Amino acid sequence: MQASLRQQLLDTKKCVGCYLEHINLMYADLSNSDLRNSILSGANLSSADLRDARLMGAELVYTNLIGAYLIGANLSNADLSGSNLVGANLRSINLNDADLKGADLSETILRNSRMVGVNLSSSNLSSADLVYANLENADIRQANLSNTDLIYANLKNANLSGANLSGANLSGANLTGANLKDAILHKTKFSNAVLKSTDFSGAILVRANLIGADLTGADFSGAVLVHATTIGAILSEVNFCEATMPDGSQFKEGCMGDRHHVKTISNPQL
Repeated sequence: MQASLRQQLLDTKKCVGCYLEHINLMYADLSNSDLRNSILSGANLSSADLRDARLMGAELVYTNLIGAYLIGANLSNADLSGSNLVGANLRSINLNDADLKGADLSETILRNSRMVGVNLSSSNLSSADLVYANLENADIRQANLSNTDLIYANLKNANLSGANLSGANLSGANLTGANLKDAILHKTKFSNAVLKSTDFSGAILVRANLIGADLTGADFSGAVLVHATTIGAILSEVNFCEATMPDGSQFKEGCMGDRHHVKTISNPQL
């Protein structure tokens, strides 16, 4: 039965709602195919051509997509949890509201991708290309984004709590209202980024680059900013209570016992 469905898919590039679990489609040409709501969990799609494919609502749990071409594909609301997309090309892909929890996306190209509301919690995005990606309202908790390129990415209201962004480049990115509580931000670049009302409480920002960033209303309570650079940054109404400042001193001004209920500081001297 599955063999006939496989042949149907290869011949017609259409198999809506099909059961294709653990199927081998390695190197298959599935460009412009229609696989909406199909079950492809555990399938081998490594190096497959899925450009402009329609996979909305598809199930691809623990699927092998290493080196696959998914340029312009639509995987909105798809379940790719635990999948392997190492080195895949997902440029301009639609992953809105998709589930990629625990997926491996290291060295993946996601430039100009649409990922609004995506679940990337505990995923591996190290060294991925997310330039101009739209990750608004994304769940990226505990994810590995070390050395990831997020230049001009939209991360408004994204949850990056506990994530590792060491060496990542977020220059020009918009993180308004984002949650980076307890995140690891060692040598992370935020130059000219929009960081209004961003939560950096408890985060490690050793040697972080905040040059020219808009930090209006940001919360750095309890954060570590040793050797961080803030030249030209907008520091209006920022909360630095109990933060370890760039010079190694601890900020105490305005703190009243509970660092989460303190007055904010206008233009503190760094």
